Amino acid sequence: MAETGVTDCGMSEDRMSKDRMSKDRMSEKWTAGKGIAGEGMTGEGIVKEGMAGEVIAGKAFIGADIGGTNTVIGLFDERGLPLGERRLATMRADPRHPTSDPAEFIERLGQEIQALALAHGYRDIAAAGFGVPGWVDTASGMALDASNMGWKNVRFAEAMSRRLGAPVYIDNDVRLYTLGEAAAGAGQGCADLVCITVGTGLSAGIMTNGFLVRGSRLLAGEIGHDRVDGLDAPCNCGKRGCLETIASAPGIARLAAEAVRSGKSTVLAGTERPITALDVFLACQAGDAVAADIFRFAGRALGRKLAALAFAVDPQRIIVGGGVAAAGDYLLQPIRDELAVHIPEAEWRPAVVSGKLRDKAGLVGAVRLAIENWTGERGGIHDE
Repeated sequence: MAETGVTDCGMSEDRMSKDRMSKDRMSEKWTAGKGIAGEGMTGEGIVKEGMAGEVIAGKAFIGADIGGTNTVIGLFDERGLPLGERRLATMRADPRHPTSDPAEFIERLGQEIQALALAHGYRDIAAAGFGVPGWVDTASGMALDASNMGWKNVRFAEAMSRRLGAPVYIDNDVRLYTLGEAAAGAGQGCADLVCITVGTGLSAGIMTNGFLVRGSRLLAGEIGHDRVDGLDAPCNCGKRGCLETIASAPGIARLAAEAVRSGKSTVLAGTERPITALDVFLACQAGDAVAADIFRFAGRALGRKLAALAFAVDPQRIIVGGGVAAAGDYLLQPIRDELAVHIPEAEWRPAVVSGKLRDKAGLVGAVRLAIENWTGERGGIHDE
């Protein structure tokens, strides 16, 4: 997550029950048109209040979305209203040599968060929520495996909490994106949703009857690592032919480079640097048939996997986000076309729409995670 525009880019039963009850239900508190359910939050930006240097009474909360390319940090008040935002480049390790201690990135994040809070008159943070890519254990606060980040068994919540001097809560970034779109975006009014993000990687968030689905091993929604017949490109996860080797920003760029090397007639052949997904999108806009075919190929492959997922969980709507989603119908229409092949009955077929909040959806979900957990741990009452 955390990208705008088309960019280059086992638990006990008791533990799982407690985790779901505390983090999964869509609270009426956030669906009544107040707080983080929409006031002050749009896809265009965050409302900024207060004056730099002025100390403000009340609690400040952080919602942050760590993406494979960029990280976005949002500052919110205790009502969940947005105050300010910062972004920075995500510091990744080599996936071939994963780290369990991304100390430099955590330190940089802490500096940016404290600077953002001080700029809006807050000396301290009450709590922070983070959307983290990959396999995340919400109860222990660990990033178990984030292949695109080069992270493995990172005690992220513990390290970040020490740095901020405040409680920190984490979840998978796409699940928090799903919470955000459900509360304040394209999923409002829907209790059954599938949200996918197509960016540096590919993953899905699944919501059924207002609850997020994490699965028995916390891996629900990792469709990006489902193999596609006939593909053999290596994936950062260590397998070959995964869906995200084509349906992602790096995957689209790779397909374009292969088209150029094969001698296909395309304006992309004139690119004098490594081709990006943005280049492919711009070529589509210029009428380039090869570029359009690349998006169509990726979209149809993604559509086939989403059709199987739709049969399994029966969503009302499929929301597509992430940087590559900015390509609009170049990506979305092939997905719709493939869904129609597998689910020909229009009344049974979920609508496919773009996310409404763009990279703000992850912030909304992350700050909701922070506020609801912080409030619940303190008996459900904010200090005044």
